[in-house]
Parts: sequence; structure tokens; C-alpha cells
Amino acid sequence: MNLAIDIGNTSLKKVSFSDLKLDKIKHINYSKKDFNKLLIRLKKTFPKYDKIYICSVVPELNKLIKREISNRNIFFINKNILKAYIHKSVNIKQLGTDRLINVIGANTIFPKINHFIIIDLGTATTLDLIINKKYFGGVILPGLNTSYSNLFSLASGIKSISLMKHNDIIGKDTKGAILSGYNTGYRLMIESYIKFLSAKYNYKFKVIFTGGYASNIINKQNNFYYREDLTLLGIAHYDYLVK
Repeated sequence: MNLAIDIGNTSLKKVSFSDLKLDKIKHINYSKKDFNKLLIRLKKTFPKYDKIYICSVVPELNKLIKREISNRNIFFINKNILKAYIHKSVNIKQLGTDRLINVIGANTIFPKINHFIIIDLGTATTLDLIINKKYFGGVILPGLNTSYSNLFSLASGIKSISLMKHNDIIGKDTKGAILSGYNTGYRLMIESYIKFLSAKYNYKFKVIFTGGYASNIINKQNNFYYREDLTLLGIAHYDYLVK
């Protein structure tokens, strides 16, 4: 049995897998101020597995794992192995490993589809364009919660509120207006980007959402596909590519 780990800026997702069959996903929230708690948990977990594959956007945590956990079966995703999935115009050195692994996940789920827009809603919001099954380029926006947390910290006249699902298009007070922006406003921005990219490149893209805040964007009227385990599935498929 192997282990796939997706390390984001504020949380970690992990799943046991054999071939391309994934078990139940487990979530771990962590703080960059205290990596030790996370390392202790990982040290207890790692010996159970034959191979551990890690896709991470946190370089400082990667260094700690390599230094503190002596396990020859730990493998960080190597972008050079995945060059065949990157368009020649893309700067591979500045392409996040998670964004590339999502391409592998999308190709695994929909092997007969060539063009995708992958939207990952986490600490940052990323929109990535895949043309002819290759990573073509993308957009990075402030994450949904990240942008509003920053607003609350900088705007003296706006008090911090609990962000939640809200269906009203406009608000009748400050709280209602914020919730309208948090839900409807952010969704419209993402949908506009999808329409713009589709018109610009003139392809029929399969739109795939992943990430913890996707429920704020996707509703019953959207013809979008959501896959929580997109990155983890890509990591599991990476196991085939390195054998």
C-alpha cells in the first residue's frame, strides 16, 4: 500500500492507494508557525507504507521532512519526469508541482478529453488551461478566504464576520453586502474567466473544480465537474510514470 500526500499552505490531504484505487481522504490542518506537530504525525504514519509520494507548495516544510524523516521510500514529485505534459512555452521552473499534477489527474479521469480548465480554490485560487492534454498556462488570484481576511484586517470600517453560504445578490447592510460578494461576486468572477478563456482560445473546455471552497462557486445551474481528490489521483498516477 502506498500513500499520496497533497500539502497546501494551510492544510494537508492524504490518502492510501493501491494502483489507482484511493481510500478515504484524510485532512490535517496545520500552522506554518509550528511544523513540529505535523512532522510528529507524519513520522508515525510513514512506516506503514511501501512508498510515500508528496506534492507540496511549501518548500520550507519539504526541507524539514527531508531532514527530519529518514525514509528512503519518500518521493517528492519531480517535474522533470512530467515534461511531456507541459507546453514548450511554459517556464517549468516557475510552475507549481500541484498545478502540473492536476493535469495528470484530469487526464486520468477523462482520457478522451483533450482540453481542460482546472480551477483550484484553496489559499490561492488558480485557473489552469490544458490544451491537447498539456499545461498551457494559468492565472493566480487571491483565495476566497484569503482576500476577505485581508479586507477585514485593512478596512477599519468593516468588522470581521463569519463567512458562510449566502444566496442574496445584494446586501441590505454591510454584513449582507460582504456575503453577497463572498458568494455571488466571486462566483461571477470565476465564471467570467471561464467564458473569456473559452472565447479566447476557441475550444470546448471541460471545467474541473477542486479545492475546499468550490462549494461557493458551484451550484445546480453550473455544468461544472467537482473532484476533491484531483491532486491525489494525479499523484497516484505519477506512481505509474516513475515505475
